[in-house]
Order: sequence, then structure tokens, then C-alpha cells
Amino acid sequence: MVRNTITLLFPFCLIFLLLTSCGLTGKNRKKPASTGQPYEIVLEGDTDSIVTRILTEDVPALPQPEPLCKLIQVKKGKTKGSYLLVRTRIIVNITDKDFAVKLSHDENAEPQNIIRINAHSVQQLRERLNGEKLRQIVDEAELKHLAEMISNNPSKQNKEMQEEVKKTFGLDMKIPVSMNASKKAKNFIWISNNASTGMQNLLVMKVKSEERRAGKEKSEERRMKNSNAFHVNVNDKAQIDSILRTNMPGETDSMYMTIPVLLERGLWEMKGDAMGGPYVMHRIHNLYVIGFVYAPEMKKKILIKQLEAAISTIK
Repeated sequence: MVRNTITLLFPFCLIFLLLTSCGLTGKNRKKPASTGQPYEIVLEGDTDSIVTRILTEDVPALPQPEPLCKLIQVKKGKTKGSYLLVRTRIIVNITDKDFAVKLSHDENAEPQNIIRINAHSVQQLRERLNGEKLRQIVDEAELKHLAEMISNNPSKQNKEMQEEVKKTFGLDMKIPVSMNASKKAKNFIWISNNASTGMQNLLVMKVKSEERRAGKEKSEERRMKNSNAFHVNVNDKAQIDSILRTNMPGETDSMYMTIPVLLERGLWEMKGDAMGGPYVMHRIHNLYVIGFVYAPEMKKKILIKQLEAAISTIK
């Protein structure tokens, strides 16, 4: 009798376990990896091109016009198949709902950012949508992705140069493995991929900053934070000019790299030559990290964004 009961119960137990397993597997199933090139966006439902105009504005501080994003336009409700897996998607909904911008993550793939913009009319969308904020959200998401491509993949890091930068300057920064050429001097390192096309470079340097009263320095930091300003004092600028002239020469003694105006981003030049290109800068106390690109034959947006992403890994 007991044997018969066990025999009868066994199939039901097996079915229960299988169903439970399937349920857990479905719940915890890993989503597919997201697709898409950097700054490539699937844009759905932007029938009046309001979002399109915002995201295709030119990136500032580049020598030639380049739009922030490459857009894949999709009609409302038609995002299907491989487009669902693209890393960054924006959906515009003109409905009876009031204006709202919502951000969600990893719905169809990982990593993924989906921005839903709701408005009850095209006029409300035009009036309420903060274009600068939208560009900032997209830019930060794409920079984060570029940074994670380095940070999450030790094989893509130049560990030797990372150790050198940390030893010399105390900075923990992830440096792409492709940047394997370097030049070292006192309080200065130049790291480059030394490419014949699309040349990317990182400069790390230390300057002797003037002593400031702690209170005054904190007050200045608060002012800069509130005004979103980037201020380089005259003493630092003179030292950086001297460091560049000494360590970044051109083909002759009269040629050297110069940055006319030191900002968070801008254009560098080669004094006495036609060379130049975009740069990005980050400052930590008396340390300056500058990423710059020399690529006269090609577009430079992704190249400089990759350097900006590497700089953003600094701890």
C-alpha cells in the first residue's frame, strides 16, 4: 500500500519540481546583452521631430560640426525585434496623460536605458521638454557605458600604465589597453595610442598651486559648484603652458602644444603648425588630467568621448 502511494505521488512531485524550476528559471533568466554603437539611439514616435532636433544638435568644442546622437527613427508602436535590444531607446507618447519624463532600465536587454516622454499635446511637448536636460541624460548614460567597457573588462586595461599613474600621482584611473605608448618626466606623464589615424592621448600633470586659506578655498569651490564654472587660476595656467612647451614639442623647437583657454572642454593647438583638435580636462586639487585627440582625417566625437569616459573612472 505504501509502495503504491509513493508510486502515485512520485509523478506529481516530479511535475511540481519541474514547474517550480521553470518558474525560477524564467524569473531569473538573464536578459540578452544590449546592442548599438555609442550614441546610437532608437527614437520612437517623434512625429514632429522635436526630440530629433534636440539630440542632433552639434556637440560643443569640436572643430567640425558633429551631432550628439545617431538616431534610428521608428514609428509609434513599431519598435520590434533587434531594435528592442538597443542600449538607449526614447519613446515619445502624445496621449491624454500630463507631461512627464520617466527613465527605466534593463527592460529588454542589459544594460539598457529607456526614456519615456509623455505629453497631452505636441505644443505641451515643445514647451515643457527641457532639451538641455535630455541631452545631459543621454550623454551621461553613454559615457557611463563607455567607462564600463573599460572598468568591467580587465583585459581592456593597460595595467602597467595604471600602476604608474597611481604610483606617481595617487590616481586610480582605468586606462585603455590601446594606449600603450608613453613619455614620462617630473610630475608629468603622456600616454598615447600613437595611432596613425585617430590618435588619442592622455596627459597627467601636477602643478605647484598657490597656498589658499581653507575657508576661502571652500567658498570658491561652493561658488564654482553653484555656477557650474570651471576656473583655472593664472598661476596654474602659466605652469601648464610651461609643461606643455617643455614636454609636448612639435617637429621644430619653435613648435609646441598649447591650450589657449583652459576649460572643461575646448580646442588645443600646435604653436607654429596647423595641428589641433578637441580636448577635455579634469582637475583634482593641483592635478590636471587632459585627454586630447588628433585626427584630421576623421570625425572626433567618439574618440574624445572615449577619453572623457576613461577620465571619469578616476577615484
